[in-house]
Amino acid sequence: MNVIYDILLSAKKPLHVTDIIARAKQDFSITLERESVVSAITKKMKSGRMFKRVAPNTFDILDDPKENTS
Repeated sequence: MNVIYDILLSAKKPLHVTDIIARAKQDFSITLERESVVSAITKKMKSGRMFKRVAPNTFDILDDPKENTS
C-alpha cells in the first residue's frame, strides 16, 4: 500500500489504476495485479483513510500532508 501512496504522492495528481500499475513496475520493479490494487484502495477508502476516488478507477491521496503545513 505504501508503494501506491508513494506513486500518487510523486504524481501530484490523480491516476487511473492502469497508470498506478505501470508506475509501480517502472519505478519500483513491482508487478501489481489490477484487482488487488483496486480492492486494497477500496478497503482504505471505505475506512476513510489514505485515498479517494475521483473518477472510475482513478484515485488520489485523501489528504496530502504537504497541504497541511502552514
